Amino acid sequence: MIQLSNESLYEIITRSLNRMNDLLVGHGERVAYGVMRLLEQDGRFSEEEIGQIVWTVVFHDVGSFRKTDTWNVVKLDTEENCPHAIYGFLFLKTFFPFSQYAPIVRYHHASDAEIANAGADEKLEWVMKCLRIVDETDLVFIKHGQQNMDAVRYFFKERSKKIFPDGEPLPAEEFSVMQDMDAIHNFLLERIRKLTLNNEEKEALLRTLVCSMDFRSHYTALHCSMMVRASEMLADYFDLDENVKNEIYIGSILHDLGKIAIPVEILECPGKLDGRSWEIMKSHVMITEDILKGCVSDAILQIAVRHHETLDGSGYPRGIDATELNLPQCIVAASDIVSALSEERSYKQAFPLHEVMHILRKMCDDGKICPSVIQMLEDHCDDIYHAVLEEGLHTAEAFEQIYAEYYDLTQSKKE
Repeated sequence: MIQLSNESLYEIITRSLNRMNDLLVGHGERVAYGVMRLLEQDGRFSEEEIGQIVWTVVFHDVGSFRKTDTWNVVKLDTEENCPHAIYGFLFLKTFFPFSQYAPIVRYHHASDAEIANAGADEKLEWVMKCLRIVDETDLVFIKHGQQNMDAVRYFFKERSKKIFPDGEPLPAEEFSVMQDMDAIHNFLLERIRKLTLNNEEKEALLRTLVCSMDFRSHYTALHCSMMVRASEMLADYFDLDENVKNEIYIGSILHDLGKIAIPVEILECPGKLDGRSWEIMKSHVMITEDILKGCVSDAILQIAVRHHETLDGSGYPRGIDATELNLPQCIVAASDIVSALSEERSYKQAFPLHEVMHILRKMCDDGKICPSVIQMLEDHCDDIYHAVLEEGLHTAEAFEQIYAEYYDLTQSKKE
């Protein structure tokens, strides 16, 4: 069960998305704020619809998983930007709890003709156009708006004449808010608090975030789902308290959030990482801590950020030892290794069960991994290994389906 408040969930997701590209920090929230204000003024949308659309707009650039230079970020060339819109659309269509709004992400860089031919109803088509215009306006703001807000307002007014024939729908003071991220964040949080989310919807929001991050690379796509499955099974075999099981579950889901800030080139490096690249890779743990701090309990936080620590103190990032590591943390740390060994990576093939267990036993003998966890793994190795592989298979199918659809949609635009 995802025992997180709406506010904590929102903080985790927006902090994570802000790590994708330093040039786009705050972009998703500013665009979500602008769209929200247009929806409120329009009058056709319920409180629930506005809340769900706000969540969708926050995720609108989730397909932008590669770093770009400043010029490409602010360029308003629809052909240039279309692929990331399609990729993000497919993630929302597959995992998002409010997938009925996924098309607004697909068409947020589309032409009027493409939007008109999308087959959306009148309200959804209007939201598509609003998102496109607010998104473009904020890219102008990123480029030079803080020094020239008049240029930003003029751009918005000119771009929106077709859908707002009666005049500019956002007064000047709304554009001033764009310069105050604290105010925007608080306005959006107030809206998020009003939306009732059940456990399945909260889990789907986190899954959208985690899968969009994992699916950046073929070699990271399966990891989180396989690791979570191993952690769940070990927690069951140890017959832990339900609350502790839930902490392990949430901590394992969130453990690699920091990798959203790691370049794909490092994640996919085919050989051993050199000094600088290795330091960048290791930084994902501290980034995860920055994202989660204040949003989850300390128990969940420590489960998430101690998955690379070892009993002998040779792990990272803090080099703590057995005196500071508890059983839930050791379960997740061992599960992380089980997943890494059981899946293909850019530098190795997937290992068979006997080799996985041999490596784990050697690490245990060397004082790296908790002996009781390794003993439990050995007692149930067949069941855990095959369950982990089955989980990986399900995730791989989703991965392949998204990439197949992505290829079909991007190719059709070229024809």
